[in-house]
Amino acid sequence: MTTKLCLGTAQFGMNYGITNQMGKPKDNEIDLIIKSALNNNIFYFDTANAYGNSEIILGNKLLNKQDIKFITKFNSGVKNSFTEEDINKLENNFEKTLKRLKTNNIDSLLIHDPNDIKKDNNHLLLNWLYRLKSQGKINRFGLSIYEESDLENAPLNEIDVIQMPISIYDQRLLKDSFINKLLDKNIIIHIRSIFLQGLLLQVSKKWPKHINKSFLNHHIIYEKELFSKNISLMDAAISFIKGLNFAELVLFGVTSISEFKAINESWNCEKSIINKLDFKLFKWDIEEDIDPRKWKCR
Repeated sequence: MTTKLCLGTAQFGMNYGITNQMGKPKDNEIDLIIKSALNNNIFYFDTANAYGNSEIILGNKLLNKQDIKFITKFNSGVKNSFTEEDINKLENNFEKTLKRLKTNNIDSLLIHDPNDIKKDNNHLLLNWLYRLKSQGKINRFGLSIYEESDLENAPLNEIDVIQMPISIYDQRLLKDSFINKLLDKNIIIHIRSIFLQGLLLQVSKKWPKHINKSFLNHHIIYEKELFSKNISLMDAAISFIKGLNFAELVLFGVTSISEFKAINESWNCEKSIINKLDFKLFKWDIEEDIDPRKWKCR
């Protein structure tokens, strides 16, 4: 499978990322980023209801552009059990998403909270998603997950797409048994969080002060290993992901055109550094450090 890039747009609508010092990019900067993405054959754009006004921005910027494929995520707001009233609310919110994106079709509609798929009367949710597919309003639906347990008791036979975090430090889901289980069920895999909100691209001296010291020391060791081999943080993070062969898409987000160019250049570089590094040595298994939901300070 040839893996393609997808531009994540959380940064367009909110101050996203633990290392983000820039805040949301200005309007003209977003124009440059989107133009460069299209010029480099990046036609997938990932967003979510929860990403501020990201959907509105994409709808305005990408109106009448050809070959655009949107991925968006939604939260149900349901606590324990789905009702017909809940589905009606989801339907209304979805129609608002279509209006914000100024489109009639979403490529992939993802459930932002994987627990939603396990709640009572989840058949109502699944039936609604199937109905959207039959109407041609979405091509696929699926889940955004953080860990393997998110899929326990989930109806995998009903799911088209799984979006998951993978990076050099977060290799929890890189297990053949897990990946093959998804692929055997013809589930498409999208990879996100490849830079761990920018931590993997930031030199240790600039890491946030509240980061766990043992995690910081791990990064210092990793950093020294890279620099001794004349490998950049960017090239290492990208090369690791390019070495995986099971994903349809790899998501990345930026706050500036310079960041976009650096990532795109690294992705399209022919040289490989996989043989120079044993990436397994640098995985980090403490969930409080690699799961943004569990970070105490943002």
